[in-house]
Amino acid sequence: MVNSLLDRTWSEIEPAIYIILGDDKGSSLDSMMYTQTYTKVYDYCTATSSRVQTLVINDGDGTGSVRLVGGELYVRLQNYLKFYLEHLNVKEGETFLDFYIRTWQRFLIGSTRLNDVLDYINRYWVTKERADGHREIYDILSLCLLSWRDYKFHSNLNILMDEIMEQINNQRINKVTSTSNLSLAIKSFVLLGFDVNDLKKQNLSVYINDFEKKFLTETYNFYTAESNEFIKKHGVVNYLIKAEERIEEEIKRLEELNDHTRRPLNDCLNEVLITNHADTIRAELTPLLDQRRYLDIRRMHQLLKRVPMTIDPLLQHFQEYIKDQGLKAIKELKEQMESDAAAAAAAAAAAAASATNAGEKKPTKKTSNDIDAKLYIKTLLSVYYKFQDVVKQSFDSNEAFVKALDSACQSFINSNAIATPTARSKSRTPDLLAKYSDEMLKKKDAEDMSVDELMAIFKFIDEKEGFEIWYRRFLSKRLLNSNMSPEDEEREEFIIQKLKTANTLEYTTKITAMFNDIRSSRDLGSLYKDVVLKEEDSKQFISDLEPKVLDSTAWESIIRGSPESFILPSNLVKSQEKFSKLYQEKFSGRQLNWVWNRSKVDLKANLSKPGKPPFSFIVTMFQYSILVPFNDNDSLTCSKLLEITALPSDSFKANMIPLVKNKLLIQKPTGEENITSPQTTFTIVKEYTSKKIKVNFSTTVKTTDTKSEEKETNEEIERKHHEILKACIVRVMKARKTYKHEQLTSEVFRITERFKPSVVDIKKAIEVLIDEQYLARTDGNGYEYLS
Repeated sequence: MVNSLLDRTWSEIEPAIYIILGDDKGSSLDSMMYTQTYTKVYDYCTATSSRVQTLVINDGDGTGSVRLVGGELYVRLQNYLKFYLEHLNVKEGETFLDFYIRTWQRFLIGSTRLNDVLDYINRYWVTKERADGHREIYDILSLCLLSWRDYKFHSNLNILMDEIMEQINNQRINKVTSTSNLSLAIKSFVLLGFDVNDLKKQNLSVYINDFEKKFLTETYNFYTAESNEFIKKHGVVNYLIKAEERIEEEIKRLEELNDHTRRPLNDCLNEVLITNHADTIRAELTPLLDQRRYLDIRRMHQLLKRVPMTIDPLLQHFQEYIKDQGLKAIKELKEQMESDAAAAAAAAAAAAASATNAGEKKPTKKTSNDIDAKLYIKTLLSVYYKFQDVVKQSFDSNEAFVKALDSACQSFINSNAIATPTARSKSRTPDLLAKYSDEMLKKKDAEDMSVDELMAIFKFIDEKEGFEIWYRRFLSKRLLNSNMSPEDEEREEFIIQKLKTANTLEYTTKITAMFNDIRSSRDLGSLYKDVVLKEEDSKQFISDLEPKVLDSTAWESIIRGSPESFILPSNLVKSQEKFSKLYQEKFSGRQLNWVWNRSKVDLKANLSKPGKPPFSFIVTMFQYSILVPFNDNDSLTCSKLLEITALPSDSFKANMIPLVKNKLLIQKPTGEENITSPQTTFTIVKEYTSKKIKVNFSTTVKTTDTKSEEKETNEEIERKHHEILKACIVRVMKARKTYKHEQLTSEVFRITERFKPSVVDIKKAIEVLIDEQYLARTDGNGYEYLS
């Protein structure tokens, strides 16, 4: 009875199922047929269930269970789906892919509708079966999809994938412009994956194993062949464009694929289009930089940065290129300077020969060692600014490339043909940079020199301590040799603030103290003037005294080397005594020492032609002491002048040379070698001739300390280094108590910021600290801190 009901029900619903799934005529399912089919399934299940309910199974406790009906229809449908799918055939002239897409699309729609029509079976029988652990039972939609997978998909997978990849490759080579329906076939791979424990959970096993793996393999093979051939024919630059286009195309193709493919496809493209050609691509960087093709370099960077591991070699390549360009630029500058010096020397020799014949003054020679600080710094800056623009334009100011630029600049700025002409030379960049700043601050018309340029190079120099010492020396001369305007002081202070910001407050302590000394000296000068003008014999004092009272710590390099032997001209003694007394009253307990070799005098000289205004001579204190005796004598011998001034012979000679060369004094016999001969006589001219009313004799004085300035400064730098290293070592050892030699050396290297110490310097500082009993040696090549 049940079987006859089943047969009748099936015979009634089978035509509708055929139409629902898609018949040969493409018939549509009207709403009445849909309702009738649902009703017939419902009637069968409920009618059969009511009969089965009379068969109660006794569980021994008076209870029973009702067996739900639907399995028979499920099995009939399962068999029918197999039959239906096996008899779906390709139409004449139709590719399998077109057939697959057409039938799959229709079958998917039909399966969804059939799932609704047989919903009663899903809700009761299927739910009960799966609850009882029958994982081989599926809802109607899943059953349809599984049937498609088993009877249509797996059996034709190879031809299906071949045709899918053929279509994708045709699209890649522009044989077809659109594969809009292709995504339907690809999405079928996703829908055909099942999790037997949870039918609602997506399972990508079919998609990954049957589509994605082959797709990635075919993609890799396709682009391997294409990229190799393209680079050979069209070169790297055109390949960069091509690779960008290909990646964009494949990214767009991801819209047709499952999101799971996004990462492996990116990895595949990165490997085949970038990693496999990275060496070839990077090799093009140098030619592109040489040709200034920054847009192409940007394209290179954009491509390579998709694979971070390819960037480090590019960074190293870029850094080495910058370093080489910097070294090349300085080498060319040095060669140009040497060429100019040789030409100047030849011209000077010719001029000297001509002057000798004519009895004129010989021109001063310019040696090849004279480095134009401004030109040197400008050359360094030109390289830095050039590649700073490259980093901006081509690398989007990427932090790694900024660091590579800085490292390259630090290398060639501190060590190059000019800064370090020999391997063991100490870098001259700090003193040339200090000289650049000095020229910038002294020249009012130095519009093409700026503080920003100064600081741009400053940040790269290793020897910041050396720069500070050189800067201080030049600053001391500016402060002592000129009366600064408020604008000048403002510029000086601006640089000091910049240096302080770039380092520490302590770095500019001495420089700041020098400024404070000059300011307080002005106040002392004003106080002195007020006092002497109130004196009854005020004319006996020099009222326009401009004292510069300098702290010995900050001005140590200036004070050092001041001659002890010197007799102050008698007309200045009262002024000296008056100022000394005033200073002691104001600053009791302080010692005041006079540095005469740095002093200058503005001297009025009545040596003009009749009717002409008197000359104003700017002379050193030593020159003044030489000239004063000529108020009473027209001629004096060298021995007499040395007796009057008590000057050392070298200082006397250095200060006398400008007076003789500028023909204020007539020397007999002539020649520098005779200046300090006791019997040599010097005669003051009756009428001095000069195009200028104000003549500065002090600027050309070549004193002993000026000649040895570089040596003294280097010695001061070495002393400062030594003290810093000692302090650094003590600080480390105080914290560590005991430390191995290698560890101590490494840590001192790491924490020393203002200069780069050598191993020898560190070892020397350690030895001194051992002698001073701050450290003691321990067994095993180590040290112990002695508190």
